[in-house]
This record gives sequence, C-alpha cells and structure tokens, in this order.
Amino acid sequence: MESTSEPSGPAVSRTPAAVPFEHEDLPPLGGQIGPAPEDFVVDEMPLYAASGQGDHWYVRLRKRERTTAELRTAVAAASGVPERELGHAGMKDKQAVTSQWLSVPAARAKPPAEWQLPEAFTLLDVTRHGNKLRIGHLSGNRFKIRLVDVMPGARDALAPLCERIAAQGIGNYFGSQRFGLGQRNLETGLILLERGRLGPRAGQRGKFLSSVIQSEIFNRYLTLRSELGRDRLLPGDVVRLEGSRALFVVEDAEREAARLAARDIHLTGPMLGPKMKESQGRPRELEVAVTESLGLGPAALSALGRSAPGTRRDLILRPEALDWRAAEDGSLTVEFNLPAGAYASLIIRALTRQDPWLGASGEAGASDEGNGEDAAAGGAES
Repeated sequence: MESTSEPSGPAVSRTPAAVPFEHEDLPPLGGQIGPAPEDFVVDEMPLYAASGQGDHWYVRLRKRERTTAELRTAVAAASGVPERELGHAGMKDKQAVTSQWLSVPAARAKPPAEWQLPEAFTLLDVTRHGNKLRIGHLSGNRFKIRLVDVMPGARDALAPLCERIAAQGIGNYFGSQRFGLGQRNLETGLILLERGRLGPRAGQRGKFLSSVIQSEIFNRYLTLRSELGRDRLLPGDVVRLEGSRALFVVEDAEREAARLAARDIHLTGPMLGPKMKESQGRPRELEVAVTESLGLGPAALSALGRSAPGTRRDLILRPEALDWRAAEDGSLTVEFNLPAGAYASLIIRALTRQDPWLGASGEAGASDEGNGEDAAAGGAES
C-alpha cells in the first residue's frame, strides 16, 4: 500500500512535545495527589436533567477502585439486562472514587430497588427518562483532589495560585495520559498512518490513535499560539461564541478585541480533519508549521481525515467553582468543575509544577480512560 509519509524541511519529532508550565511567577505548591482512592473524587455532571418518566431507568452510582467497564458488568448482572443495552455518558478512572449515570431499559430490567450490587458499587439516585444515555451526554465533571507532601509555604501559596488560575485559566492541553505508557501512542499512530492502516477499517483503536495525532497537533499549535499571546486576537483566528459551538474567522482583530476580553468569544485551535473550520493568516501558518514538524503532508492529512473528522477546541481552560482549603495535617484540597474533554491533571500540574501522571521513568501513570476527563476517540469539542 502506498505510504502517506512525505518529506518536509523542518526537523521532525515523533515524541509528544513538552507542555510548558504556566503562572511560573507564583510559587508552586509541590506535592502530589494522595494515595487513597478518596483523594481523587470525580462526580459526573449530566448534560440534561432526567424527566422522571420514560422507557429507561436513569441510575447514578458510586464506584470505588473500579473501572466503568466493571460497573457496567455489575449493573448488567444485577438488573438482568444485556450489557450492550446499558448506556453511559463517559468513562471514569479506576484509582478513584467516582460517580456517574447509567441508563437501563426499564421494560426488561429488575427495578433498581431489587438490585444486588458488589460492595465496590453504591446506588445513589434513581429516576426515569425517555432515551438511552450516549457517550458525550455530559456537561463535565466535578473534581475533589487532595494534595499531600506539599512544599513548605504551600498553605500561603495556595490562594494566590488558585485565584490566578481561576481568573486567567491555563492552556487547554491534552494531558500526558493521552499519549500512553512511555508516551508511545503518538509514534504508533504515525507509523500506522504511514502504512495506510488508519481509517474506517482500523476500528476503535485506529480511531483513537488518529485522535492522538490530532491531540499532538493541537498541543503544539497551542504552545506556538500562546507565545503570541492568548489575550490578543490575530486576523485569521477561529473563535467560538460563548454558550454555543458556533465559530467564525476573525477579520478585524481590533474590532473583536473587547469581545475576547469580555469572554463573549473564545480562541480555538485545530483538531485537524475535513469538517474543521480552517483558520487564515498567521494562525494558519502556525498550523502548517505544526503539521510539518510531525512530517505530515497533504496525503497524510487526507488519510488522517478518514478516521478523524475534525473540529475546533478551546485554547484556554478555565476551571469553574474553584475552591480550596488547607487541613491541619498539612494537606491541601482543591475542588473545581471542568467541561467534558478537559483534563484535571492539567490543573494539578499548574498547582504543583509537576505532572501527576508522569513518573521518574517518563511513563504515564494512567490510561486515557479519563479520570472523568476526555475519553472520546474523536477529539470532542470542549
């Protein structure tokens, strides 16, 4: 099969580019996430409220040190319904205490009050709704994270750093867990792309690896665009309207500047694919430079588009309802909401100045199942 790789002038790097630390003018907290599952708590925030009536039970369950797949298996056994008929909106990490909603067809299921669930799972709420839950039917997640072994002075540094992050946000990068153990997902995806083995026939793994390539393109673009200032517009930027997915290309940067400052519009970056709205001018030049840095020419990008339809992703991540407190034992706790597709590890990274999912070996400490983060293989819009 014909290769899709194409030579390019700039040096090509197949390892994920380093994500810069932000707000480095303020002292960091240091430390790491505590060792107990209760030190990392994630609660799913639904995209919509259940109506209370309909053909599906909507059940909210808590799990401790179990995967979403294990939860689905347990609910299928308890309800007497085939697992394929259950619905869920997102994945949640195993090494944590998490809650999420599942849908169960009511006509074929035992009533939830009669379920016998293993000890690791707790039924929290029961209601009804008309449709099956689908991947992506969530607005985001609420995180509660406890940090231990923090640096001397971390208690005093906590409020200024949290206030800065709440006010200015951080880069909406894809976290290191996106790239897998040893950060090898990117190289694997690029090799398969060259060999013509990504596309509709590649299944879910091919779709995921295509999204990994998209993610690295986005990360590299975000770094370059940040160097030019995320608080200013450039002619040709693609921006998103607040409260919607509507996008437009900036023609008059000066005219739109006040809207950016008021957060009526939001800068976006590329999740390359045939359905992505294209930028112009200098932003377009940056996107081309990024694809060249990965050795991707037109044929490779066309092949990538067969698995990755493309979209735009916000450049800035702003946690909502950010709260913090210090305990007498010296630990610190932070709580915040993030939209679907965002990475809590980036908030912790900005606070501690170290990546919670990268150990000394450089290997990611968690899969991209999500920790309530982005588990969509297609690069969902934030």
